[in-house]
Amino acid sequence: MNMNNMSNMPFKAEDVNWDELAGIGILKDELEMSGELDTLLRGEKTKVMSLSLVLLGVDVVMDATLQLVRKDGEALIEILGVKPVA
Repeated sequence: MNMNNMSNMPFKAEDVNWDELAGIGILKDELEMSGELDTLLRGEKTKVMSLSLVLLGVDVVMDATLQLVRKDGEALIEILGVKPVA
């Protein structure tokens, strides 16, 4: 990550509970490798990505965008599912 751009980012990587996200299948390393970590830290939506999540013990495979938002002062990730085109 370019240090000059960090001041423009409303979120820091340390703001995010990566252990919790890893528990559902969203990994910081994968976001970093895809170039989407910076997008998230800027508070922007990522491009559409294929996610394989484990939610309440159920495997869920879906295409979605991710976006960091603040709720009660905490950084939370929004998962916005994408409806397949018929």
